[in-house]
Amino acid sequence: MTVKHTTKELLAESLKTLAQFKPVDKITIRELTQNCGLTSPTFYNHFRDKYDLMAWIYNRRVEASMENFGRGDSFEDVICKWMEIVLEDENFYVNLLKHAVGQNSFRYTTNDHAINLLADWIKARHGLDDLPPEICFCLRFYMRALSEFVNDWILDRWGCSARDMAKFFVAAMPAPLKPLLLQI
Repeated sequence: MTVKHTTKELLAESLKTLAQFKPVDKITIRELTQNCGLTSPTFYNHFRDKYDLMAWIYNRRVEASMENFGRGDSFEDVICKWMEIVLEDENFYVNLLKHAVGQNSFRYTTNDHAINLLADWIKARHGLDDLPPEICFCLRFYMRALSEFVNDWILDRWGCSARDMAKFFVAAMPAPLKPLLLQI
């Protein structure tokens, strides 16, 4: 059976292949598109830049990992899944974390996406139109800290499992978030 790939998936596979051999900040759009038989204009029809592609690769997996949140999966399970995404393709994500830095870096773009996903989930789950400022602050603060610790965990090779780290993250959650994310 033939598996049909979307253009975005072809570009993602091309980036992942090239990232095996060089830092992602050194990969050009031309290299990326030539590697998968596409053109630069085709790339720009789907992504703003290569950093947008990098975030898309991770973010689509994060979105899928939240499908059962609150319907069997706890917040701890969701965090663990996010960390396992990184572990499944560790060399690629280490390359992104080390070499995709700056204003639209992989770290900040994916973290912002996770913050927005959780904010939308909280609003939908709890019937809120908007989140109170205290919750917005706590969510952003917590997710930024969580993201930095995950980066340290993967880059510094802490001897702690994804599940154990997820338990630590749940224990460190700010009190105002607990009734929104843990009591489901």
